[in-house]
Amino acid sequence: MVTPNNRRVHARKVVRADATVRLGDATTREVRTWDLGMDGISVVSPRPIAPGTRCTLTLRLPDGSGTELVMAARAVWCSLLGPEGFKVGLVFGPLDAPVHDALARFLA
Repeated sequence: MVTPNNRRVHARKVVRADATVRLGDATTREVRTWDLGMDGISVVSPRPIAPGTRCTLTLRLPDGSGTELVMAARAVWCSLLGPEGFKVGLVFGPLDAPVHDALARFLA
């Protein structure tokens, strides 16, 4: 169930893993995941990522399978978390069928 204050379409799963965000200008940021769902992800970044920024997220699923997912995304919010950096919300673009299926299996 989605609460009135939660605009997410899908539930999120707490996932702490390393990932890479490549910004539209080819800048690459090493980030740490916070939570993951079928529609998006929250990450902790050492530098802010402005809302509206289009990027590509690369994430190796932390399930021992070695599956690497590459997903188009867009930043929708960014806030200072503290000394750790900035918490950034990303929504995914359309997912390719293999990426969608691997993500759905992982989140099940």
